[in-house]
Amino acid sequence: MDEATANALHLAKKPYTALIGSDSKPACFVEMILDKNMVGVGFLDDHQREYLTYQFQCLDSETLFLTMATHREFDDAGKISVGTSYIFKESGELLIRREQLNPHKLEEAKSHFEPKDNYEKIPEFGDYSNVTKVNR
Repeated sequence: MDEATANALHLAKKPYTALIGSDSKPACFVEMILDKNMVGVGFLDDHQREYLTYQFQCLDSETLFLTMATHREFDDAGKISVGTSYIFKESGELLIRREQLNPHKLEEAKSHFEPKDNYEKIPEFGDYSNVTKVNR
């Protein structure tokens, strides 16, 4: 897809995906799914595996809230061995869910966090830096 087509989709609030970094080996990608009130971000490691994902929900026409972050660990064969999800609520509630796959083990914990850092503006076309911050 060329840049003009992607920009037209952005303006029409239609879904598209932007690769950040090189086309052949991107550092991450941004899925703009504004018609479903969501923005997704996937961060890729040196082997192009998705090790970190963010899910943002649209609160209004300008504002996103980071509702979930998932971090994955991989075994020597490149398969996911552990996944940890952080589920954020605007109230400051936090649910942490850690799943080990082999042998299967699921752990959950609840906590609180300061929600102000989870708010972001909906990105302008071509400038996704606010949603692609690895260390939040």
